[in-house]
Amino acid sequence: MGSYKKEWLAHLEDSVPKEAFGYTVSMYSIALEGWRRGLTLKFINVYNRKKDKYEINYSFMEEGNERKFSVTRGDLVPKEAVRVCINKDLTKDYLLKAKVPTPEGEVFGEDATDEEIINYAKFLGFPLVLKPSDGTGGNGVIANIKDEEEFKEALNYVKYDLKFPKLIVERFAAGEDYRLYVIGGEVIGAFKKIPANVIGNGTKSIQQLLKEKNAQRNQVPAFYNRPIKVDKETHTLLRSQGYTMDSVPEKNERVFLKTKNNVSSGGDPIDVTEELTNEIKEIAIKASEAIPGLVQCGVDMIVDMENNKGVILEINSRPHITSHLYPMEGQARDIPKAIIDYHFPDTVSKGETKALWYIDYKFIKDSFKNGAAKEITLPDIPGDKLNSVKFIVSGSIKGVNYEKWIQSKALGLKLSGHIKYLKNGKAEVVVSGTEEALEDFKRLITKQSSKKAKVKNVVEKEWNKPIKIGFEIISNNSVDQADETQELEKEIRKVTQDKKELKQKADIYKKKYNAVIKSRIWRFTKPVRIMGSYLRRLLKK
Repeated sequence: MGSYKKEWLAHLEDSVPKEAFGYTVSMYSIALEGWRRGLTLKFINVYNRKKDKYEINYSFMEEGNERKFSVTRGDLVPKEAVRVCINKDLTKDYLLKAKVPTPEGEVFGEDATDEEIINYAKFLGFPLVLKPSDGTGGNGVIANIKDEEEFKEALNYVKYDLKFPKLIVERFAAGEDYRLYVIGGEVIGAFKKIPANVIGNGTKSIQQLLKEKNAQRNQVPAFYNRPIKVDKETHTLLRSQGYTMDSVPEKNERVFLKTKNNVSSGGDPIDVTEELTNEIKEIAIKASEAIPGLVQCGVDMIVDMENNKGVILEINSRPHITSHLYPMEGQARDIPKAIIDYHFPDTVSKGETKALWYIDYKFIKDSFKNGAAKEITLPDIPGDKLNSVKFIVSGSIKGVNYEKWIQSKALGLKLSGHIKYLKNGKAEVVVSGTEEALEDFKRLITKQSSKKAKVKNVVEKEWNKPIKIGFEIISNNSVDQADETQELEKEIRKVTQDKKELKQKADIYKKKYNAVIKSRIWRFTKPVRIMGSYLRRLLKK
């Protein structure tokens, strides 16, 4: 990964494999936290009938006590609480009964006519918000609808284009969009959502700035392969600000590319945990307490910091925590630690012991995908204290299966690490485990060799990076291929983005051209254009 921000969690640096990038980071980071503390970790391939696909769940075992998890939600959250959170109408009922501030509104089922919905919108008064009653990730949410004409357009888009038959119409609350994470009656993280944007430097165009930002986002595990996309909304918004993609904004000027705040649409999460007042935090805590048994959740709020007020928009029983772990600005919050602390309080004393082993998630995914397993239990980490070391081995070792001999010895001692041959013919052997196992391994490789290999010298060095569980033989070809693959991926993304931008520009010019040739002026000046063409031909003769 590229430059790792000092504000992010140090124990996750180089510990999240690419196969776990994206939304999977939420689940992976909690699984990693519990496993590193000594809990027995099991991954389970579960079929989701509603989504018609398999999902990877996981569980922890401690002294016969098993806790099952789905993404970020542990089984201490009862099914009834989950059911309430899924149904936004029901959530609103619970909040109102508990006198938790939430926008006034109404839910409309599939049988409701467009006329009924529009009449209610006019009765409630603008500005309004229209959203699906069972949507996720901000999909279909249209906020700050200012008049009836805008509302009709939004209704047509959400109900018919996006095919959401059940809708919620509610008052628009002024303020900023926040997500707060609550567990055990405490707010432990909060971030503000800012719509997709670029910040000018006075020399580069919006298009160039966006390319740079997308490249930066692709280096962040939470936003990998989730670029800010340029679409009709982007061009419309830029025109409203007096810009095009070729405009050069001034230094430090923030130019918005989307109207939605959602991080999934390219928005920026900015940590604001320390800025929240106790009153705002209390609203989020009361919202979680309004739903019986909801001991952990994500709370979406509109916060008016100036007046120290907030209203609840939505509650999610298993929210993703990627934006808490990798905020674009501000301090990361260790949500995984808090979750494991809550579910396994006996392990809290081990919370500061960060054994730098990490999970081979590719093996997990591949094993489930090809049907090799339905459940996979990881080996427990051997001991509380693990050390790591690197050995540089020289001699007649290449081409005589020395690497397989090393692998067998390392695995026999329950060591994790890797071996790879360097360009000078030497071998780099990295191993991690208990101090006793490392001493045994060192004696083996310095005093013994495989049948054909002859070791001349072994130099011991420090190793401070995280190590993947198991022992891997890394071939030079695989390293070269991985580098080449990354370069090809970059080129493909660049070409794809360039094609999209060219098509979008072509569409804009085509619309302008069609508008011109259909205009009255174009029709009225047709005789003049014909005469001009005739005269040019005469002059050429």
